[in-house]
Amino acid sequence: MSCLKFSLVAYFILSAGLVFSEDKVEKFTSNDCLMSKFDTTIERGDLWGLMKRVLTIKKDVCQISVFNKKKFFETDYKIDICREPIHMKVTVRGSLDVHKRSGKCESKTQSEFCDFWSQLKSELEDQGLIFAQGEREKISSSHGKVFCTYLLLNKYLGEGVLFSKYTDTENIYLEKLKTSPKKIKMPKNETSPVLKEDTSPQAPQGRF
Repeated sequence: MSCLKFSLVAYFILSAGLVFSEDKVEKFTSNDCLMSKFDTTIERGDLWGLMKRVLTIKKDVCQISVFNKKKFFETDYKIDICREPIHMKVTVRGSLDVHKRSGKCESKTQSEFCDFWSQLKSELEDQGLIFAQGEREKISSSHGKVFCTYLLLNKYLGEGVLFSKYTDTENIYLEKLKTSPKKIKMPKNETSPVLKEDTSPQAPQGRF
């Protein structure tokens, strides 16, 4: 009986310790994300499981490869977030093209770069962040790997931030501050005085 009580007490202590250790785990840092090496695949069935949607991410520090299979279409993105100019290599139907960033994408129809970046971002969100398993704060989980990739690409492709293994890592959790245009105070227009007709009675002029 005493052995049973001891086992139960030990079990509860161990369980409490595991819960406590889970609570103490902090989310990965920007540098953890940049310097990480991993690969993960998210699959989900489509059309009664006969047609799979596949999202595969492979990362080796600065080198990021994202393979996306949607129905009969396959798209392969290769991005080096430590290389300029800001660009991505996209392979569609065996044809490789390079798309350079020319500025902020206001819409996906602005350029081919913006179109492909919009597609890639959408797949990372809809296929990756929604369906990946695990906690996004842990880079060891599939969800965390997708989240890390999403943050890095949002900085590099979305904001034009260049990363480096040899300098302080950009804070990937912060969005670039949106500066509102400064209001320029225009000088008030000086208007010439309006001449009013004097209608007051005039004193009679004397004779000289």
